[in-house]
Amino acid sequence: MNLFGQIIEVFILGLISGALPGPILTSVFTEVLRNDLKKGISVTLKALVAESIVAFLVLAFFSVVNIPQTYFYIVLLGGAVVLFWLARQVWNIEKIDNGKKEIFSFSKLFLLTLLNGLFWLFWITIFVPLAFQMSQSIYGGQFLFLLIFEIGWLLMVAALAFIFSRFRPLLLKKNLISLAFKIFALLLVFFGLKEIWQSVVFFHQLWF
Repeated sequence: MNLFGQIIEVFILGLISGALPGPILTSVFTEVLRNDLKKGISVTLKALVAESIVAFLVLAFFSVVNIPQTYFYIVLLGGAVVLFWLARQVWNIEKIDNGKKEIFSFSKLFLLTLLNGLFWLFWITIFVPLAFQMSQSIYGGQFLFLLIFEIGWLLMVAALAFIFSRFRPLLLKKNLISLAFKIFALLLVFFGLKEIWQSVVFFHQLWF
């Protein structure tokens, strides 16, 4: 595949990744509802920076190190705890307060990304080989991969945030505010339980 074809493939991977339901997308939707689209985009950018830093570390260091899968599933358990912590804060939101209390700070989003073992595993097993395949076509191609991937991810998440913001007036009705935040909190809990379940299944298969 030529370089142009690789760029298109990476961009599409970024779009798909941005559209996948997960804690980051849920966080963005929560902030759009709690405040406005601008705050939702702010969370998106914070998540983008956090993800880019971790992905850069993966590309720069861990692509040449053989890390056991066990490590990632242990880290995943820590990520579940962070998700439960955020879910508790979202659950307690009863009304729009114009963001007086910041829930999704950069440090929280960075911690969430850092403790996402599947994120690390996904990058090392799938994206690193593709990134270094691009490096065969152009010098520094692995970092071009990261740039294009994150652009695709950013555009998709921002687009979804915009679409969701169009429904904000409807959700702002008195009887729907608390319910919407409860749903977002339950989604975060679901993702946390999913991470625990994935770890349990892995260790069960490993030990039995």
